[in-house]
Amino acid sequence: MKVHFRKHRGNWSRPLLCVTHTERPMDLKQCSREYFITQFGAASRLPPKVPFEALTHAREFSPWKGSVTVWGLCDDGRQLPELLAYFEPTAYKPQQVLWYRERLWLLGLEQLEVFDSELRLIRRLEDPWLSVEHTVFPDERGRLVASCSASDAILFIDPHTYTVMDFARVPESIYGHNYHLKREDSVVEHYLHNDLQLAHLNCAWPWRGGVLITTLIQGAIGWFDSDKHYHELLRGYVGCHGIRTNQEGNLYFCDSCAGTVVVLSPELKVLQEYPTGSKWLHDAQQITRELYALAVSDRNVLAFVEPHTSRPVFGLDGRNFGEGVQSVSYGR
Repeated sequence: MKVHFRKHRGNWSRPLLCVTHTERPMDLKQCSREYFITQFGAASRLPPKVPFEALTHAREFSPWKGSVTVWGLCDDGRQLPELLAYFEPTAYKPQQVLWYRERLWLLGLEQLEVFDSELRLIRRLEDPWLSVEHTVFPDERGRLVASCSASDAILFIDPHTYTVMDFARVPESIYGHNYHLKREDSVVEHYLHNDLQLAHLNCAWPWRGGVLITTLIQGAIGWFDSDKHYHELLRGYVGCHGIRTNQEGNLYFCDSCAGTVVVLSPELKVLQEYPTGSKWLHDAQQITRELYALAVSDRNVLAFVEPHTSRPVFGLDGRNFGEGVQSVSYGR
């Protein structure tokens, strides 16, 4: 790992904003809802014609790398963040990073690595289904939940033993069939790229004792309840990302193609839609009730905005760290 900048641990006791940056250039032709509908809408797309054994390694489809930045915030988030760390994993592309239990949990293309505040590697976790994962967040039982697009699954991880405890995969009865995946079948060695995936599960977030998910292909919001039974709650936001709950108890996510943050009531009624002018809004993270941090990938900016007015407060230029701002997490 190449560390460019790191400040002393004493500065890491404040609220932290953790950001991943990708070196993959933006292709705006592939950022429209129409593109996704055309790309994934063919009835003949699934099941795939190529045998599972003939699929090649994930790195052949995602050769890009990226970087991680960690920022210190004041409690109200209204002052410019202070850069506390900037580093580049040299062996993989960082997908999302989380500060949790005094550890930095870095989700990469095909592994989860855990660092202390001095950026020393503590543990590395690999799993056959841990491939092109997108997010990792703690759930209500103290587990970490990772969303994995290649396996269309969520993995439950014990943060004490650094092992996968359990899993759940989106149901084929709703999303179709690709391969009869067994837990030992590696979608790292035999990568299921987007065209072969059922849903492209791209976020997992705790809710009501279970886990909410978003899917890119159907634009669906789904929920695995506490018994891992799956319920599709709504669909149609094709290309969406990043389901979460805000401090008011409502759900919110990025309608990425429309560049809009959508807020839903617990009954799944649209309460607000906050336009950002982005052509690809990859992620949104509430900081306070009056402030959100937005990963505006097409402009390569981490934008801090007031949601009710969409008024920008300030922005951080991502060009020093990569080609596009990717994912954001916030915590102490």
